[in-house]
Amino acid sequence: MRWPKWGNVLNFAALHWINRRGSRILKLTLNDTQMKTRHLFRVIFYNTVIEARLIVLLAFITPVAKPLVAQRPTVDDFTLRGSTYLTDDYCFRLTEDVDYTSGSIWYKRPVSLMQPFVIELSIMAGCQDAEGADGMVFVFTPFGNQLGYVGEGMGFAGMVPSVGIEVDTWRNYHLNDPEEDHVAIMANGRMGHYSDLAGPQPIVNIEDCTRHRFVVVWQPAIQRLSVEIDNVEIIAATYDLVGGIFGGNDEVYWGVTAATGRYNNIHEVCFDRLGMGPEALPRKEPVFHRAE
Repeated sequence: MRWPKWGNVLNFAALHWINRRGSRILKLTLNDTQMKTRHLFRVIFYNTVIEARLIVLLAFITPVAKPLVAQRPTVDDFTLRGSTYLTDDYCFRLTEDVDYTSGSIWYKRPVSLMQPFVIELSIMAGCQDAEGADGMVFVFTPFGNQLGYVGEGMGFAGMVPSVGIEVDTWRNYHLNDPEEDHVAIMANGRMGHYSDLAGPQPIVNIEDCTRHRFVVVWQPAIQRLSVEIDNVEIIAATYDLVGGIFGGNDEVYWGVTAATGRYNNIHEVCFDRLGMGPEALPRKEPVFHRAE
């Protein structure tokens, strides 16, 4: 970082009174008029009082780290597996409407589950409702660039350790699926709804040939993983992912998988924004929705 010149204007904020023997921290902002940027600093004062005058004897100046600014991932940020390919409008098609196919896409750099983040996508789960299958899964795992089983596995089954947020569009009775399209938060590639972290939660038909906003929010301070679809929170789980799933490892890769089986559908994903740090988290209470 280029240091601002001392001749620039100092804007003082949160000034604390300095007593006789203690030390206080002063937060200030330096306006760099040449670079047209602001730099936030903490200044620690050690002081004494001589003839009613405040004498600053020593000051240490250290920059305050800024949170990572939210950004839109680019094509080069991802690796592709299976049938996945880049579409003309810079989204990714994971499967065509072809039986027994699968695809996945993975962000190349791991994220830390010790830090809060928001990942915003748009998903399209196909155009066939009654005979459309099988669905998509948003996945966290320490081992990136994976692709699990086809059909009801949705490209996620068999990944261990892992956490998956499924958008399931086909009812498998032996997996205890509800009749409706549904969302669930699952662990370790297990597709049956017998030990989910949350759900299954029925949703309105999502095989409507439309892209839907899909947002994943992780808040490590309260160990809460939540999912929004079209600006409405659908499901959330409170669980120690680092200790309970990943064996103390906080760095994981994230990606999206999809698959078809005896029935099929098109599955697509577009990546809108990746935000890391406290500033990325929602600032308002979510609106909760449950399907009728």
